[in-house]
Amino acid sequence: MGIGTVGGTRDEAARHVTAGTGQPPPAAPARKHAEAPWPSQASRIARAAVITLTGGLAGMAACSLAPVLAEVALSAFAAPPWNETPTHADQLVSRMLADAQQPGFTLALAFTSGGAHLAGFGYGLPRCPATGCAADSLPFADPEPFEFCQLAVRPAARGIGAGRALHDAVLATSGPQPRWLVTHPAARPAVRLYQTSGWHISRAFPGAANGSGRLLMIRRR
Repeated sequence: MGIGTVGGTRDEAARHVTAGTGQPPPAAPARKHAEAPWPSQASRIARAAVITLTGGLAGMAACSLAPVLAEVALSAFAAPPWNETPTHADQLVSRMLADAQQPGFTLALAFTSGGAHLAGFGYGLPRCPATGCAADSLPFADPEPFEFCQLAVRPAARGIGAGRALHDAVLATSGPQPRWLVTHPAARPAVRLYQTSGWHISRAFPGAANGSGRLLMIRRR
């Protein structure tokens, strides 16, 4: 699982939209998408507006934005230490669309240029670690823990605080239950963001891809 981030220091405008609990449409594979050209590093807007969606509306947004979400994921995770490919990005979005059908799914989207460009996304949902997962031995009790599943930000949008805004927006919907995530130990900006946001490293374990390791992190509240 790739988790990208930024380490910005500026404030972001934030909007929160809450939907009902209706089921989103069936998952659809990611497709190629002709998005408007991304602004250059020199001309990018230094603020990101974050929209938080829950329930059926979140699922519908994930489905309709699947091609762009795959593009953002590939942009965020193609470089080391992730070294992910277009296939990995499509798989990430497919997992997200499956997760979007589960209760409590939350999707946060960061936009720049007045909403013209998707700068990044994050999502999570209440879920106990699967049997055999590195986190399945954690002593989670009721209530059900919240998995912070993904955080991806385009490299061109890093340094404006979008990553932290997305992180905070997703967790704001999770309630008081404990939280858990998995990230790459060499993704130092991501690890730093999480540690400065109240996360603690529980343990390291071997990863499935390229024999690289992963970090299991938890946050109690």
